[in-house]
Amino acid sequence: MCDFKQNTLQELLAHIGSHQWHWIVKRLSGNDTGITGGHQSGVYLPKAFIQEVFPQVNRIDSENPSLQVPCIFPYDRDFDTQLRAIYYNSKPRGTGTRNEFRITCWGGSGSPVQTNDNTGALFLFTVGQRDGAPHAFAWVARSSAEESAIEAWCGTEVEPGDFSSSVVLPAPTPTYPDAWNLSFPSGDAIFQYVEQRLLPWRSAIDIDQLLLKRRESEYQIFRRIEDKHTLPLIVKGFSSVEDFVHIAHTVTNRRKNRTGHSLECNLASIFRSENVSFSPQEVTEAHKRPDFLFPSIKCYRDPAYPSNRLFMLASKTCCKDRWRQVLSEADRIPIKHLFTLQEGISENQYDEMDSAQLRLVVPKANLKHFPVSFRSQLLTLRNFVDLQKECQKACGS
Repeated sequence: MCDFKQNTLQELLAHIGSHQWHWIVKRLSGNDTGITGGHQSGVYLPKAFIQEVFPQVNRIDSENPSLQVPCIFPYDRDFDTQLRAIYYNSKPRGTGTRNEFRITCWGGSGSPVQTNDNTGALFLFTVGQRDGAPHAFAWVARSSAEESAIEAWCGTEVEPGDFSSSVVLPAPTPTYPDAWNLSFPSGDAIFQYVEQRLLPWRSAIDIDQLLLKRRESEYQIFRRIEDKHTLPLIVKGFSSVEDFVHIAHTVTNRRKNRTGHSLECNLASIFRSENVSFSPQEVTEAHKRPDFLFPSIKCYRDPAYPSNRLFMLASKTCCKDRWRQVLSEADRIPIKHLFTLQEGISENQYDEMDSAQLRLVVPKANLKHFPVSFRSQLLTLRNFVDLQKECQKACGS
């Protein structure tokens, strides 16, 4: 049995796969790491995962059953902890209102999962059996390379607020055209279906909420179609390792291509619906291509157009280790804007961004994941759109 301590990430990933441990991957939110000052006691994990992995607490014959679970952080020689899996079951017992599964006792501020600067980092949690009892280990990615290794291992990019898991997590069954069961649609086709048929834009709508709802609908449809096309291939089996690798690469690449393109499509659709002028993916300097320039690339290239009326917006689902890429994308624009779905950053990270004149734009629903100390300095998507409207009206753009 692997003792986990001092093992490399690749060794641990190989061990999980060969021993069929339960695992889950997510990005740590501000509520997880504690930067928001909320009452959440550690990392939030879905109810279905805890029920599957810790069946010992999934019962109502006793009040709030709990279980101690040793947890190892492999790369940290000085830190391990005893987790507590608990089911607050007063509602099904008829004695109260709670029906919640939680994992607590992550170790407080000394724990990697509750270190402020790890907000937004990729987190891997896995549980297996040792000597007949559950044991766990946790790994918080320390670099982009480690994040890429984990995402490649689990076969998908893990977006803020989402999970990738060995446990099947409940999901709604979406509707979509029957033809897509025969031919896998493009990401653009899925987006256009959601945009036009399911969640069209309407005046005075909450565009922050609309963007999140559209992306969730896209994702549900994509995963359902993926199951329709891929599961039969898995059930059929493979005649060679190369056949298996080919299918695995196809699935992984399709997932990677979807996520970033989806965010750009959603933002562009909202800008058009709000009658905001913009240019997407135009070259500025040295082959740089900002996601969005406002009001246009023509204005950007016109030296007579005032620089203080020019804006750029980058879009990244997660910005923790990627925000510096944005700083050189448009030399004429000193203050850069970045739209992200990341659920929180630390005060240290915010200070770095602020010093580099980078301004964050986030969905309104995600504001609660950011520290109160600078929350008021963040823009929502509605704030940013209204700013563009005001500037473009003043310049007659």
